[in-house]
Amino acid sequence: MQVSDKSILFFVGDAPFFVSHRLNLVSGAVAHGYRVTVACPNHPAAIETIRANGADWAEWQVNRGGTSIFGEAVSLLRAFYIIRRIRPTLIHAIAIKCILHAGIASKFLDVPIVGAVSGLGYVYTGSGGGVKGVLRRAINKFMNFGLNRRNASFIFQNGDDARMVEYAGLDRVSVYRIGGSGVDLGKITMRPHPTGAATIVGLPARLLRDKGVYEYIEAARILHRRGRDARFLLIGDPDRTNPTSVKPIELDAWVAEGVVEWIPYTADIASALAALHVVALPSYREGFPKTLIDAAAAGRASVTSDVPGCRDAIIEDVTGLLCPAKNSDALADAIDQLIRDRALCISMGIAARAHAENNFDLDRVTRRHLEIYQERIKAY
Repeated sequence: MQVSDKSILFFVGDAPFFVSHRLNLVSGAVAHGYRVTVACPNHPAAIETIRANGADWAEWQVNRGGTSIFGEAVSLLRAFYIIRRIRPTLIHAIAIKCILHAGIASKFLDVPIVGAVSGLGYVYTGSGGGVKGVLRRAINKFMNFGLNRRNASFIFQNGDDARMVEYAGLDRVSVYRIGGSGVDLGKITMRPHPTGAATIVGLPARLLRDKGVYEYIEAARILHRRGRDARFLLIGDPDRTNPTSVKPIELDAWVAEGVVEWIPYTADIASALAALHVVALPSYREGFPKTLIDAAAAGRASVTSDVPGCRDAIIEDVTGLLCPAKNSDALADAIDQLIRDRALCISMGIAARAHAENNFDLDRVTRRHLEIYQERIKAY
């Protein structure tokens, strides 16, 4: 069904991430007659892709890991300017900082907003003490100020993260659940597992402490000491904007030690996953990790942490294995189970592909977002 004279403005802090995880929302909205604008930092390749899919671009600088009051004020004022210039029917802001800026600006301009929380991030990971606790309380207060209103809505990817509305006292908002960003099941298919005796294990993600990278490295050391015939890959890059990022010098040291092989970020995730037997994601907390969605689509067994988001993305002992977070020994034992039983590894991969087909189809996720857009526009 076509929608005339309707426009959507996306606020995004990371253009490449948006292209890899949410571009379907742009193409889906355009196909349904929306005028679409994406406000995000300048990244030539990503902007070209966004425009090629029918959207306009507005430059919006935001420091995802910054805490400068001046820098945040500039981002807020720029968001206010962009909204007033474009006058969208609806705003869709992705990730906490974008939701805060767009939420406060849109409050004064009386524009409905949908905030997509794909994960609460490092501020909400672990205990609430110290500087992290101060930041968490500040975020909750700003969230309440800018978004506790009837024309504000949230999309969460798991029930644990949805409790944020309680933490921030958001008692007037509408809440939706969508399990993950979806996956194009035609692009990521189940290919045959690699041949050869060695089991190939990979961690495809940004190289952050909170993704469990350090526990993964230690688990690899443990399994090497056990004499297991296995290779361990890190697939992805450090993120200099995140305070928990692995340092390049550490990455070089691990490769030199021979404990792990490093493959920089690749847009061809389908081929990267096809080269693995097992996908590991020992994260401390997630929204609904695309790493595990993609792994399921590729028909690969997963080993992941028993934490919000991760445990929602697999069927325990059917499509993958769960282990306690921040526990290298338990992680090593879980990976070892699949190293020692190739038949189990393959059968879990087959079950994972079926799970992806039933739950993670990209078209289904896109349709649900479009339904939410329609609901929120009609409500106001």
